[in-house]
Amino acid sequence: MNKRPHPTSLRDIKSISSAGIRSIPKVQRSLYLDLYMLKREENKVEQAVRYLDKRRNSLRRQLQSIKQRVNRLQKEMLQEQNVVKSSKSIATRPLKRIAITY
Repeated sequence: MNKRPHPTSLRDIKSISSAGIRSIPKVQRSLYLDLYMLKREENKVEQAVRYLDKRRNSLRRQLQSIKQRVNRLQKEMLQEQNVVKSSKSIATRPLKRIAITY
């Protein structure tokens, strides 16, 4: 597994809305609008977390399936190698040779 730290990207930079900066002065803005916008953002982030959890679970199942297939193939390879070794150890009688005249 890759142990390098996660590189920073544009997603890691705070936006104006996440920093809480508004163009409207505090006395003129609506708290209800701020609350509504924050709730929408919260729902969007929760939905993204649910999606990522589903994706993570799917990837874990896929990884487990791949590991099982790799183990099964490695066992088959070992069995085939054992069969080849055991067949080589059996003494075979030499082939009969016949002289052909033309």
